[in-house]
Amino acid sequence: MPWDMSILDIVRTLMRLFFYTLPYVAYQPDLSNYFHKEYDYIVVGAGSAGSVLASRLSEDPCVTVLLLEAGGHVDPITEIPVGGLLNQFTDNDWQFLSMPQKRAGAGYPNRQFPVPRGKGVGGSSLINCMLYVRGNKRDYDQWAETGATGWSWKDVYSYFLKSENNTDPEFANNGHHSTSGFLTVSTPQETNEMKDAFAEAAGELGYEYTDINGKKQTGFAKIQGTIRDGRRCSTAKAFLIPAEDRDNLHIVNEAYVQKILISKNKNAYGARFQKEGKIHDIRARKEVLLSSGAINSPQILMLSGIGPKEHLEDLGIEVIADLPVGNNLQDHVGNVILNFKTKYPEPILMKKAILPTSLLKYKLEATGPDTTLCGIEGMAFLNTKYNDANLDWPDVQIILLSGSLATDSTGITRQAFGISEETYEKVYNPYIGENTFTFFPVLLKPKSRGTIRLKSDDPYAYPLIDFNLFEHKEDLNKVVDIMKQCVNMVTNTSAFEKIGAKMFSIKMPGCEKHEIYSDTYLRCVAKGYPLNIYHPSGTCKMGNPDDETTVVDPELKVKGITNLRVVDGSIMPTIPSGNTNAPIIMIAEKASEMIKNDNPERKKCIDGMKPE
Repeated sequence: MPWDMSILDIVRTLMRLFFYTLPYVAYQPDLSNYFHKEYDYIVVGAGSAGSVLASRLSEDPCVTVLLLEAGGHVDPITEIPVGGLLNQFTDNDWQFLSMPQKRAGAGYPNRQFPVPRGKGVGGSSLINCMLYVRGNKRDYDQWAETGATGWSWKDVYSYFLKSENNTDPEFANNGHHSTSGFLTVSTPQETNEMKDAFAEAAGELGYEYTDINGKKQTGFAKIQGTIRDGRRCSTAKAFLIPAEDRDNLHIVNEAYVQKILISKNKNAYGARFQKEGKIHDIRARKEVLLSSGAINSPQILMLSGIGPKEHLEDLGIEVIADLPVGNNLQDHVGNVILNFKTKYPEPILMKKAILPTSLLKYKLEATGPDTTLCGIEGMAFLNTKYNDANLDWPDVQIILLSGSLATDSTGITRQAFGISEETYEKVYNPYIGENTFTFFPVLLKPKSRGTIRLKSDDPYAYPLIDFNLFEHKEDLNKVVDIMKQCVNMVTNTSAFEKIGAKMFSIKMPGCEKHEIYSDTYLRCVAKGYPLNIYHPSGTCKMGNPDDETTVVDPELKVKGITNLRVVDGSIMPTIPSGNTNAPIIMIAEKASEMIKNDNPERKKCIDGMKPE
């Protein structure tokens, strides 16, 4: 798509130039130009978890910390909230692609779809849509009940509060939030008829318009995100900039970790990484902390000899610990095919965001369309007919997206969602020029499990990512159910009738034989055009050490290996009922305290231990 890509390149260039007209605000920490041969702690990965770990551990001046990040320069576009999707398929994205799906994805080329993952200091908090969602209290109680002792809601709640600095008085003063943490959480100020219609529809459907991080999760939400003064608040900005001047912390980027160094007696004693063409082996006096995410962490473990025995032996990798690394892969799955047009609200996306009036408003007031979270207008947590609504444990989520592929002239949405040229020309091209919007229905608690596996023993070969979608039919049934609820909201509420909302009338390729929006049509679309919501989790499962399905114990220590922990979303036994950035930050906050408690000497400085 050379013509589309040239428009996309132009938009990215314009947004970069616009960024440099804004008042200067640091969005990345100072990096280290050198590093030592030995540290107390080596943190592998400077993403949502690793940034928190490095910041918290280096609070003790007698402890030395090395933070390693594979990514390089971070594009300033990451700062502008509406441009979240512009960061995909850039150097700040690993640009992974899923394996061909057996039971789904017939509408995509080769049954594959993109799997964006952040690359750079800040990790996926650089490219996500910044939504602040903790998940459901029962999620964490379930963790504890199934073997992750110490991780129930009452155990983790304080760590959510520890991070949070909520700037909206409506939320900050309701008894469920904090204003003292490093992570700024705020409410986007932009409003329009679409948000109003969404809120009004909540009442018509019998739901409350609520704080989904408060007393009750079920309902329609006034969204909040990790935004500070109209700009993205990544974990790099929130946690590492306050720590950047500490002598005991070195932050090194463009450091590609190839493996964890493990001795014959199964002690993790360091990390091997490549930087500027040279291989470096750095030793850890106390612990190696792997925080590379649910895809890269299992990859690094397996390259280091920790993983499924047969798989490692097939690749010629010496097996140090036979553990189910890479199993239990989960993600929230849905699709972006439920599009509708309206008479009145004008979609945001890039079309409205790059208008001179919008850019001027953003520059002068830090408000307007450019502060919206990737164009997300609303969110709801609901129940399908398969779920017990009395539990307040929703099994599905709806995300209201401003616009559709038809209103995104940059082509980034089409690229991000993996939609083919054929589908675009048939379904979306006829709606160019219309006011269009999208419902993104999401399954929160999938039963299906996938895997991460190595392609080879080459650390630079991307891993094989198989989500194994819809292995359990119940997953597909629930996606269809919430799709039906979305269609019902548009077609049978006065709130959406007032704005002249009508569903698209062109059928998706491959589903033409079904009556549009019938159960069979929706099932065809759900199977043919699935899309994960970028929340891979669970691949280094935490739980009881005696459980053969677990990789780490409740202290996040890798079973059978000393001085090695995994601290990121890969340790989740089951995926939380909501966006995963806040839970991953919580995991790092709790892990930091556990690591500190295991080091009673951390406040005693020893000559030669502190970096010069």
